[in-house]
Amino acid sequence: MINMRQRKFLFAQMALLIVFAACKGESPTSPTTTPVTGTQTTTPPSGATITLTVSNASPLVSSTSIVTATVSESGHPVANGTAVQFSTNLGTFTDIGTSGATIIKTTTNGVATATLTSGSPGAATVTATVNNASKTTIVTFSSTATTPTTPSTTPTVISITPTTGRPSGGETITITGTNFRAPVRVIFKCEGSASTPPDPTACSGQTTKDALVTSVTPTQITAITPPFDVPAGKAISLSVTVLVGAGSSTEASIVTSGAIIFTSPSLTPVIRGITPTSGPIGGGTRTTIIGDNFQAPVQVFFNAAEAQVISINFNQIIVMSPRASDTTPGGSGTVTGPVDVRVKNIGSGTEVTAASGFRYTPKMTITTISPTQGPIVGGTSVTIDGTGFDDPLAVTIAGVPAQVIRVSGTEVVARTLQPLNTACANLVGTITVLNTENGDTASSIPTFTYISPPVKVTTVVSPATPGSTTSVTVLNASGIPRITIGDKPATITGSTANSDGTTTFTIIVPTNLTLATQSCSAATGVSAQIPTAFNVTYLSLSTGCTDTFTNGLTVNPPAVPILTVSGIVVPFSGRIIPATLGPPAVPASVTVTPSSQTVTLVNTGSTPLTITSITPIGGTGTGCTRFTPPPPVPASALLQCDALPVTVSYNAPTTATAVADVCTFRFVTNAGTRDIQFVGTSQ
Repeated sequence: MINMRQRKFLFAQMALLIVFAACKGESPTSPTTTPVTGTQTTTPPSGATITLTVSNASPLVSSTSIVTATVSESGHPVANGTAVQFSTNLGTFTDIGTSGATIIKTTTNGVATATLTSGSPGAATVTATVNNASKTTIVTFSSTATTPTTPSTTPTVISITPTTGRPSGGETITITGTNFRAPVRVIFKCEGSASTPPDPTACSGQTTKDALVTSVTPTQITAITPPFDVPAGKAISLSVTVLVGAGSSTEASIVTSGAIIFTSPSLTPVIRGITPTSGPIGGGTRTTIIGDNFQAPVQVFFNAAEAQVISINFNQIIVMSPRASDTTPGGSGTVTGPVDVRVKNIGSGTEVTAASGFRYTPKMTITTISPTQGPIVGGTSVTIDGTGFDDPLAVTIAGVPAQVIRVSGTEVVARTLQPLNTACANLVGTITVLNTENGDTASSIPTFTYISPPVKVTTVVSPATPGSTTSVTVLNASGIPRITIGDKPATITGSTANSDGTTTFTIIVPTNLTLATQSCSAATGVSAQIPTAFNVTYLSLSTGCTDTFTNGLTVNPPAVPILTVSGIVVPFSGRIIPATLGPPAVPASVTVTPSSQTVTLVNTGSTPLTITSITPIGGTGTGCTRFTPPPPVPASALLQCDALPVTVSYNAPTTATAVADVCTFRFVTNAGTRDIQFVGTSQ
C-alpha cells in the first residue's frame, strides 16, 4: 500500500499546482481567469490515458465543434468528477456564460466534452490535460465550406460489457462501436495473467478462440464467450478482435487489449492502495480501492460498517465511506482516526484487510475569521479558526483563490490575492476551505470584504505645452496606471507615493493634441492656435477604477513664431495696344491685368515674428526690373495674428514684342525663409 506521507505529499503538490499556479513565493499576483464548470470530486489520476475526438474537424468560422476527451486509467474509465482541462490557441470555448481559451470540465463515465468556436479562420490546436497526462488534436476553421470527405468505414469499439467472465464461457457480451457490418468474427486471445505485474506464462497452451456471434447492427455486436483454462485462484486478461466484412475485399479489424478478464471462482483479493486516505466523520467520501482479484459481488467494510459499493472491476472498487460512528461494534459514539478497510469476494468467501487504510477526520467547520476586511490589492493575512482542517487544503476568499500560509487542525492562515474587479467597488463574500485529499469543505458565516477606495485626480500642474512634462496627483491609485489627456494617452515617466495616500505621476504631454484656434481678422481664412483646456483621466488597468479631472490641464501652443502666407499669386497679363494712324499719330499704349497683386504675411505663432529682409533674388527674361518691389521691412515684430500686406506691380514693355518675366522675392524671418514667385507676360 502507498505510504500515507508520500500520498499526502503528492496531493499537496497537485493542490498547490491547481490553486496557486500564478503565485511565486508569498507575493500576491493577479488571479487566473480560467473558467471552470462542473465540480471535481476526485483527485486527478497520474498517468491517465486520454483519447480525443471531434464532432467536426473542419467547421466554418463562427460555427462550433464538440471536442470529446475519453479518459481511462489501467484500461478503465476514470472516476466521475475527474477534472479535464481543455485549452486552445485559436478561438474560445462556449460551455459557460463567459467564453475563454481555457476551460475545466469533469468526467461522467470517463468522458468530458467542450464546445469550441472561432470568429477567424485557422488551425486550432486543442489540448486536453489530466494531471500529468495530455493529448492534442487539430480543429481547422475555414471561411468557406470544404468539400465533404468520404466517411470512414474502419470499425471502432467504444465499449465491451461486461468486462469480466467465467472460464467456462457461455456468457453474452455486448460490443458497442461504429461501422460494424456482416459477416463479423469476434476473436478472443489470452494476453497473460490479470495480476500486477502480469504473468505471460498464464497463457501457456492457450489458443485464440472465436466467440459465437449472435447479432450484428452497424453499432452493436452480441456474442457468446468461448471457454479458456484458468488455473485455480488465478485470472487471465483477454484481448478482443472485431473483424468486419470477414473474407471480403473490405475486410477490416480492430483490437481491444485487456477487454475482458476471466477469473477462477477462488480468487483472493489484494489491496494495493486507497485514495483518498481520509474523510470527514459524517461519511460520504468517494473512496477508490486499487488492487487485484476483485470479483463481483463484493462487500467492503470500514471496521464494522459496510460501505456502499458504487462500481467494481477486477482492479478497482469505488465505494462511499460510511459514517464514522457506524464503524464501532455498537454503531455509536464519536470515531476519529484510522480504521481498517476490508474487501470480501462474496462468491469465493476470500477477503483481504488493509490495516488503518482510512482515517476519519472531524467534520470541517469554520467558527471565526480575522480580520474581516482588507485592501483590494491583496496582501492581507487572514486567520481562519475552526475544526477538521487537513493539509493539503485550498482556500477561497470571496470567490478569489488565496495563498495558504500555515495549516493546523484548528487554524488556517491564508493571504488574500488581488481579485479581478472591473467594477471598482467593494467585493464581499464568504471564506471557503476545501480539504483537497477527501473533498470535505466548509464556508464561513462571517464575510470578508475587499475594500476598493474610490480614486480621485486631485491636482494637475498647468499650463503645459505639447511634448513638455507635467505632474498629475491621484488619490488611492493602485495597480497599473494609465493617464490620458483629452483622448490621447500620455507617457508616464515616473511616480512618487506621498504620505497622504496620493501618488504623483510625471507625464509627457502628448504632441498630437488638437488645440483650439481663433480666426485672424487681418487675413481671410487664416487662424492661429490658442491655449486649450483638456480633461485629465486616470485609469487603473488592474482594478478598473477611474476618475476624470474636467478641463484639468491647459495646453498652450508651442512658443514659436509661425509664418503663414495668405493670398493666391496669379500671373500678370500685359497687352500692347497698337498706335492709331494719324494725323496726328497716337502712340502705342500698354494695359496690365491685374494692375497689382497682394499677398499677406501673417504670424500664426504664439511669439513675435520678426521679418529680417524682403529682397528680389532674380528670375528669367528681363529679371525683376519690370516688378515693383514690396514695401520696406517693418521696424517692429508682428504679434500673433498681425499681418504685413506685400503688394507687387508689373510694368509690361511698350515694344510690340512678346515677353515672359519671372521674379522671386525672398522673405527672411525668425520663423524661416519663404520664397514667393511672381510671373508676368505681355504681347
